[in-house]
Amino acid sequence: MGKSIAIAGKGGTGKSTITAMIIKYLVEIGEGPILAIDADPDANLGTLLGLEQGTSVGELREDVLATFKNFPAGMSKAAYVEAGLHDIMVEMKGFDLITMGRGEGPGCYCYLNSLIRKFYDDLAPSYAWVVIDNEAGLEHLSRRTTGNIDALLIVVNDNPISLQTAEKVNKITEQISNVIRLKYVVTNMVPERRREALMEKVKALSVPYLCDFPLNENISDLIMDTGSLKGFDDPEFRERLKLIIDTIDTKKGG
Repeated sequence: MGKSIAIAGKGGTGKSTITAMIIKYLVEIGEGPILAIDADPDANLGTLLGLEQGTSVGELREDVLATFKNFPAGMSKAAYVEAGLHDIMVEMKGFDLITMGRGEGPGCYCYLNSLIRKFYDDLAPSYAWVVIDNEAGLEHLSRRTTGNIDALLIVVNDNPISLQTAEKVNKITEQISNVIRLKYVVTNMVPERRREALMEKVKALSVPYLCDFPLNENISDLIMDTGSLKGFDDPEFRERLKLIIDTIDTKKGG
């Protein structure tokens, strides 16, 4: 069975950027294949990885619900949904991407969500890593459309609200039925003049601190110019990424 990482935090903390970097790093060190899941409604992960926006699971769910009354002859609903999920998966060298999309509208989604969960359960064991970019509310973990998690990284920056969000995320993890084996806080994009004050607050959180991703204007410039992280490489960032992966490997028994 492979390993899994979920990344969460307040919007604007750079969690999708860190998620994309983790995926890129795993591919670069030959730790694939990787299943990347974009479970953030903003759905920026594919763009950061240099991919065009495709159909999301949310859009597929709406289409299937609308189609159920005029279903193709000779095909079961389960087979139809599974074929659709395979069709919307973006396959790249070293990783595959599924975009979950926005939440559900009116109607009954219980049956569809159970099929999505079965699809995930059947699919995940064939990957060395599953990496999930979540929204702060951990909606897909709460609805169990994704499985248990080896490590949850909660990203904070120098915005005080991001610290409040970190505590809320931790409380949510205590209420959901998914098993989350490890939880860590990582800091990101913190100006040097605010680092000491922030670290005092981070140490007071109920989730242990793991590492810091330093403020790097090259990342912002690259995303502004190209829309993705293609071509970005920095020794400091690779060091932090290595620490994250090594920590999860060690805690899980390598």
